[in-house]
Amino acid sequence: MKHHFTPVLLVLLIPQIVSCATDGRAYGNIDKAVQASTFEKGVEIIDKAQKSKKQIYPKKNDILLYLDRGLLAHYADMYMESTKDLGQAERSIEDAFTKSVSEGIASYILNDNVKDYAGEDYENIYLNVFNALNYYYMGSTEDALVEVRKTNEKLRVLAQEYEKTNRAMKEKYKNNLSGVKLPAEKPVNFNNSALADYLGALFYRADGAYDDARINLLQLKDAFITAPNVYRSPIPASLALSGEEGSETAEELQIPENEARVNLLCFTGLSPIKKEKDIAFILPFQYGLDMAHLRLPELDPRADTVTSIELVTGGEKIRLELLEDIGTAVQETYNAKYNSVFLKTLIRTIIKYTSVYAIAEAAAQSSGSESVGTLTALAAKITFDATERADIRMERYLPAKAWIGAVNLEPGTHNITIHYYAGATEIKSEERTIQAEKGRLNLLEGICLK
Repeated sequence: MKHHFTPVLLVLLIPQIVSCATDGRAYGNIDKAVQASTFEKGVEIIDKAQKSKKQIYPKKNDILLYLDRGLLAHYADMYMESTKDLGQAERSIEDAFTKSVSEGIASYILNDNVKDYAGEDYENIYLNVFNALNYYYMGSTEDALVEVRKTNEKLRVLAQEYEKTNRAMKEKYKNNLSGVKLPAEKPVNFNNSALADYLGALFYRADGAYDDARINLLQLKDAFITAPNVYRSPIPASLALSGEEGSETAEELQIPENEARVNLLCFTGLSPIKKEKDIAFILPFQYGLDMAHLRLPELDPRADTVTSIELVTGGEKIRLELLEDIGTAVQETYNAKYNSVFLKTLIRTIIKYTSVYAIAEAAAQSSGSESVGTLTALAAKITFDATERADIRMERYLPAKAWIGAVNLEPGTHNITIHYYAGATEIKSEERTIQAEKGRLNLLEGICLK
């Protein structure tokens, strides 16, 4: 029995030995800085920790380092640093994808915790949104538009890639999956980001390309129609198109000749975070191996206390409208990945349980005792269940919602206050001064990640 059982223990212990997940408590001080809106301090905490022996982001989590630091640097108006980090995150995600393809389908059934973190699709998508804003603030509308286009290009191929992979996995491991009833796959109904289209419309308008801006607003309208799970509120009034087909226009594209338009984009709350979920799954084995536990990463919403936002300048009061529920978009995007994660976790579990069953059967036959086989299987099962953990790594500082508002003002210097409310209670206000110029994009960004 010992001869058969020892190799199994070694195999099953590998995930625990090389796992590289970071305890969520390690982010405590960064989280406090985010809640206090001291984003530059959050960047400093990361930098200091990465130079110490107790790194928050070990080497296998480099992509998370670039994503988290890049987002915090953006919120702190450190646009050059943010662009550098988010650009590196994008390149690393592309490298990880290329590597996984070259390794073949077999690599997909490895426990994710043993591998370098490869990034989630929604992380890869939204990093371009924030890089677009970075480039705009640094004065490059052309580069900003490149980032906008990347966002929707990635969304359009998202579902197709996972459908192809899942079909290949099912074909390769069809013998292992024989007789196993798989849950229904979750369709992805999110292939166009209204937030990206909104930014594209603003950037094109700033360049005087009104036809291109109108096309972006048409795409935005289509996003609201085709993804009702994500876009549950009406299209913001300033973006609603009207007029004859082919020449539609919107308030956002009709600025009075002698006025300057100030656009406000606010990000609030924090998007969902991964937590481990235990799902019991019945398998056709004896020796107590008939019930397996699949540990799967599932998204868990985080509190978003902001329910309304108001822009105040002079005698003007503008109530912002919700443009994109990023948290819901994250969940919808994750649906494609979740099908693949479930399938490879199931395949990995079946393969290992099959091996354990074979060893238990051999132990029972060689000893002439079914009890010995059961004890052998039980010991291996306990070890496997203890070491099989879900990969709950992810970026932590993507906002939950994007709100927009706009006001036409006389050209010149204006003081603007942004009020954030939870119900009737104000939870934060921001004072801003802007030099509003006629004929250009005057974009302000507000942040309240409570």
